[in-house]
Amino acid sequence: MHNKIHSKRTGRLSFYLVMLLCAVMIGVSCWFAYTQTAQEITLQLDSALDGMPAADLEVRVPLPTEAPAARPAAPAEQSAQIALTVEVLPETQAAPALQEETAAEATEPPTVPTPSLYLPAGGEIIGDFSHGELVRSQTTGVWQTHNGIDIAGSLGDPVYAMADGIVSEVRDDPLWGICVTIDHQNGMYSRYCGMNPGLNVCEGDAVSGGAVIGAFGDSADAEHAMDTHLHFEVLQGEHYIDPCAYLNAQSR
Repeated sequence: MHNKIHSKRTGRLSFYLVMLLCAVMIGVSCWFAYTQTAQEITLQLDSALDGMPAADLEVRVPLPTEAPAARPAAPAEQSAQIALTVEVLPETQAAPALQEETAAEATEPPTVPTPSLYLPAGGEIIGDFSHGELVRSQTTGVWQTHNGIDIAGSLGDPVYAMADGIVSEVRDDPLWGICVTIDHQNGMYSRYCGMNPGLNVCEGDAVSGGAVIGAFGDSADAEHAMDTHLHFEVLQGEHYIDPCAYLNAQSR
């Protein structure tokens, strides 16, 4: 009886030992299988990475499409900006003077008033300017240009200066008699012919427009067949122009 009980206990112990041994063997087998699998996976990854080109391994970071917002200036930077403004201030203080100078340059020059112009006499025009065309002289019968106008009057009637100027010449011409030429200081000259010898001006005198410079005479032999008149010419430089077209006359 005792041996039978002992045999049962021995059988149970052997069974537990066998089960423990099996569990140990299963654990060892699992650990070994895991280790082998991990090594194989590592070797395969290393082999795959070694076969890839280096360019494929670069990490590409997309660039931002918009520039980052400017960060506010730090207190130290703001101080530097303030200091810079203070240094530039003396230069900016000179700006008002420059603006005044520019404004002065932009100001238009004052307009020079147009001088008053006068017909040298108030009589009727009895001989016109010929504009370079030939006309027959009543005195000589010769066809020639008439470079001025003839203004009718009576002996002793006053003759007036066309405008302000300087008497540049007084002469007794063989054809045109006593002649006075006035330089108006603007490229224009006026010439008064056939006057009375008793003149009111001499060469070099300054005259005003409308001032009496002499009187009607009969000294012009070139036109002595005509009634008493003043032969009056206007020149621009060396070119004769029509006195009636030039003058904004005020009849006396």
